[in-house]
Amino acid sequence: MKDSYNYAGRSYSVHDAEHKASGGLVYASDMMLPGMLYMELVCSERAHAEVTAIDARAALRLRGVADVLTPWNTTRKRFNQCRKTPLQKGVPEDQELFTSRARYTGDVIAAVVAESKAAAEEGARRLSVSYRELPVSASLEASAAEDSFPIHEGGNKICETDYSCGTGEEKGTLTGSVRTTLETQQMNHVAMETHSYLADWFNGELTIWSPTQGVYGVRTVVADLFGLPYSKVRVIKVPMGGSFGGKQEFMYEPHAACAAMRLGRPVKLHLSRTQSLISTTVRPALKTTIETSFTRDGDFVSCSVESFVNSGAYAGIAINFVDTIKTKPTKSYKFPSYRFKGAAYYTNSPVIGGMRGWGAPEMLTPFEIHINEAARRLGLDPVEMRLRNTYAPYEREIAHGLSLGNCRGKDCLTIGAREFRWDERRKRVKDTGRFRRGVGVAYVGYQNGFYPRPSNLSVMTIKMNEDGSVCLQTSVHEVGCGTLRSMQIIVGEVLSIDPDNVYVTEGDTKYTQFDLGTYGSRTTFIAGECARRAAEALKKVLLDEAAKLLSLTPDELELCGGFVVSRTRLDTNLSYGEVASRALVENGTALFASASWKGVSNPGSFAANFAEVEVDTLTGFVKVTDFLSVNDIGFALNRQMCENQVKGGVQMAAGYALCEDIAVGSDGRPKNDRLSRYHTLNSADMPRVRVIFVEEGGDEGPFGAKTIGEVSTVAGAAAIASAVSDALGAEITRLPLTPERIAEIMTKAEAAR
Repeated sequence: MKDSYNYAGRSYSVHDAEHKASGGLVYASDMMLPGMLYMELVCSERAHAEVTAIDARAALRLRGVADVLTPWNTTRKRFNQCRKTPLQKGVPEDQELFTSRARYTGDVIAAVVAESKAAAEEGARRLSVSYRELPVSASLEASAAEDSFPIHEGGNKICETDYSCGTGEEKGTLTGSVRTTLETQQMNHVAMETHSYLADWFNGELTIWSPTQGVYGVRTVVADLFGLPYSKVRVIKVPMGGSFGGKQEFMYEPHAACAAMRLGRPVKLHLSRTQSLISTTVRPALKTTIETSFTRDGDFVSCSVESFVNSGAYAGIAINFVDTIKTKPTKSYKFPSYRFKGAAYYTNSPVIGGMRGWGAPEMLTPFEIHINEAARRLGLDPVEMRLRNTYAPYEREIAHGLSLGNCRGKDCLTIGAREFRWDERRKRVKDTGRFRRGVGVAYVGYQNGFYPRPSNLSVMTIKMNEDGSVCLQTSVHEVGCGTLRSMQIIVGEVLSIDPDNVYVTEGDTKYTQFDLGTYGSRTTFIAGECARRAAEALKKVLLDEAAKLLSLTPDELELCGGFVVSRTRLDTNLSYGEVASRALVENGTALFASASWKGVSNPGSFAANFAEVEVDTLTGFVKVTDFLSVNDIGFALNRQMCENQVKGGVQMAAGYALCEDIAVGSDGRPKNDRLSRYHTLNSADMPRVRVIFVEEGGDEGPFGAKTIGEVSTVAGAAAIASAVSDALGAEITRLPLTPERIAEIMTKAEAAR
């Protein structure tokens, strides 16, 4: 299929790679406006405390300090930083701009605004804050206890759910069941660029420049918080130095906007690394218990999941998160009987938010480790167990009844097992010395956007300039993974024009149409298909106008490399520039079109990951020695970029499995609040990651393409953790697998023998 395209399916760099590599790209933190002020946040050093007083006199005496913002001189109206649309449900508004009751270490209680960043930072240091300490509940267990101190009015439980579904088609007789529990940790996105914002209030209009993943969401939160008409709030997406979901909520745009409106001058806010680690959002920590019953051959009979979510100090995404994770396993497997019980609790710890995979790594990591542990106890092959219980193409997912489209999960498992030499490696004699090797597998079926949710919408306008170049006006957001390049490729393929001659805008609420945002694995599948449809609409306009100029019918013409040519007389042609210019000058016609798209399906993107690790039983260090990822991608629009996405996803998953952890202590203090303590895997720590794409198309994405960015990280941690389990012959009950935890596992396993 890929051989039939001129541009789609090849490899391209991201559109701004040269400027990134040369340092020429201007980020929010680089932007300067005349009269600009600098904002510095003052964050709580207490995990739970009433702020009884803030003495700002020393700060205000400092030269250059323009203002000190506190709970008592700014709005006390509450908001939810993850609300995307005005009528969105499940987003309790329990957070204030500046709080007089700190609910976690890092909670924002004040800010200093000054003529220079140095003055703002010194002013923040001179602020004197008085606290009255309150009891701390930093863990799920402490917060859920009957005698726990309430973190918010109404208690610590935010929500709970009890859900069930199933096919009802049992394949055999129950012969055994397995129960496991896994605790996972809070993890930060660690984007290269820390959070940065710029706001300006001029002539009654508020303008915000933000490296956000959703300009329309920023506008909704800010305008509603300050009671501004949406027409008076303009949000402009600026270049982003990484996100991984960490910039899809609207955390500090309101703070910069508040200061800009108070002072009538531009205000820039740039968070430190520590603030980005603990005062933004984190991947939720969960405690998940799974019990599954099987037939003798490994077919599922029933599955029961109980999961508790540490939401942190504010509700944020908690309600939607619990609602989402309840059906994550059902996208991969068809259970005769499936039940999920879950709840989310406030704790005095960092606030949870979206992170690559949005609930899937948190739920499917314990689930995939559970499947492997079940196979180990029952003496079955974990690949065969998955093959017996997963979906075939066009089967309907049991939770929502939607078709999974041309899903190729079984192909991923079969190809992966063969290429990884799974049988040979799994059956090798186990090591008993210092270095022990093991192998693991994990599997995932994942979404493509939010269909059937109506707001899953992208709207675009496309025009051809008088020289034949093209401008696609969108509200997509480049998050660093080649989103704009993908749009260029799609439009270029439809219009038979070099993708470099297609300019793609990012979100600007004043000039570009609505788009729900760049997250949730909807960008290629939904926004990309919208771009394809817009290009098809412009193609029709182009052919119609060329036909008039050539006195032919549109059916007699076709597009070829920037020219409209006759299908029968090759010497009869017009360049795109000639058509656009003559249509404008001779016929008074501008070449443009528009399209909107919210999808008609939500097929499954599947992946099978195979990992080999080596555990040093003396030091406790784990080294990933081999990794194979097989991905059902439909069609790889930008081949190299898709491969890079998978490799990055695997690296993030390896960090989740082995080392990344905010690690909040029982006193509510994060132990790893800087990069010298928060450990990530570097490229030198990674093995060669082999990537195989299964490209069978058949679904409604552009040219058959499906998502790859998020699904690539979902099943990585479970494959690695299960390989450690295989190496040590012990069950994994808690992540990450640090050297200290490896020692605990070995001690426990030794005691059990």
